[in-house]
Amino acid sequence: MLFQAGNLKIGAQHVLIYAGMVVFLIVAWKLSLMYWKRRLTQWAESQRLQLVRFRGARFYEGPSAWTRSRNQHLFRVVTRDRDGLERSCWIMFGTFWGFTWGEPITQVDWDDAEHW
Repeated sequence: MLFQAGNLKIGAQHVLIYAGMVVFLIVAWKLSLMYWKRRLTQWAESQRLQLVRFRGARFYEGPSAWTRSRNQHLFRVVTRDRDGLERSCWIMFGTFWGFTWGEPITQVDWDDAEHW
């Protein structure tokens, strides 16, 4: 037993279990970031763009705020074209019910679409 707080006894095995859970969550988070970066980079390259940065959208952000299902993944993306011009967009993967036919990207909404 490492320490005791009232009736709660914490042993070495508990510390190892909690540390293992933390390490697992960090690794899963990093793998998720790598996966989405690869998918977004592939999309950008197919559009002859360079992925500058991205982040996941919060539940209250984007064109589908408050109505997205857990099957839909929305990202805030900044790209750069060959002339060095940066543009921002929202990119959604998946549908409300969780399946797509063909292309996994279901929606791309450019911020400055009226200018292009």
